[in-house]
Amino acid sequence: MGRFFLVILMLMTGTCAFSQSKFRKLYLRADSILRERYEKVTYDTQYICRPDRRLLIRVRGNLSGNSIRYKNVQDDNDSHAHISTDPRGTISLGVSYMGIAASYSINPGKLSGKNTDYELNISASSNRYILDCNYQKSNTLSGDITTKNGEYHIDKDLLSMKMLNITGCYIFNHRRFSYPAAFSQSYFQRRSAGSWLAGLSFMGGSINTSQNAPAGSHNLQIKVRNIALGGGYAYNFIHNKWLFHLSAMPTIIVYNYNNITMDDEKKEEYTHFPDLLINTRAAIIYNISPRYFIGSNLVVNSSTFGNFRHYTFQTKWHARMVFGFRL
Repeated sequence: MGRFFLVILMLMTGTCAFSQSKFRKLYLRADSILRERYEKVTYDTQYICRPDRRLLIRVRGNLSGNSIRYKNVQDDNDSHAHISTDPRGTISLGVSYMGIAASYSINPGKLSGKNTDYELNISASSNRYILDCNYQKSNTLSGDITTKNGEYHIDKDLLSMKMLNITGCYIFNHRRFSYPAAFSQSYFQRRSAGSWLAGLSFMGGSINTSQNAPAGSHNLQIKVRNIALGGGYAYNFIHNKWLFHLSAMPTIIVYNYNNITMDDEKKEEYTHFPDLLINTRAAIIYNISPRYFIGSNLVVNSSTFGNFRHYTFQTKWHARMVFGFRL
């Protein structure tokens, strides 16, 4: 019996050693592919370079919100409204290894029960392209509506909003201009440079009367689906250890499916040329040394529909403070 257990132990030890060897080979292969991708030079090194250290750790403080303004001017019935979500603050820790990044966020407001809004951000970028996806679910919309019959206040938890924003763009001067240098710090911008952008934007979502609304409330449903094409310009200005970034990309809506339903009465909302989806970005980065940096950035996705007499303007914004170091 003792020999039997000895044989089993030897087989288990051999299997474990084989698994470890196989895992190590797989790790070394993956690391080799990442290293080759990371060190591949497809840019002008007088303007752009990679950091020497491949591991990047970032601590970020995030603040985001969404607001909607509406105005309708008619001869006998003027109305306007301004509603917005509560600002949502989170603290996140991110780790990036040779350009592959992941992060985890904590919402102190949710932990305390003061803010249960949910938000998901996914971003992929290089010197050649940018792809940003933002999904927001909120029950904190509140504000005021004014009509000829008086002013009404909308309390929190009466409206439920779900909104998805997707922005993608191509960077023409990708050999000399680096978007990641300003927003993910996976590159250094050595000299000032700018680039024209070509992009596509999508905004879709809904606003509905919440299940928490009191009995007798109007049943409201707003649906939005918009696709837009356009372009813009981005610039990185370098001064000593400072990087200043500013970019704007207006896109014109080429397809929409927008409608409002009030108590089963549906009304289509058609576009008026030029209805726009606009993506605006700004960033300031101070490189304390090749290892340490500190900075902030702001991303704003806004939409404008209608004309001077009848318009809707929405603004989704996300601001960050960041401190990071490389190992």
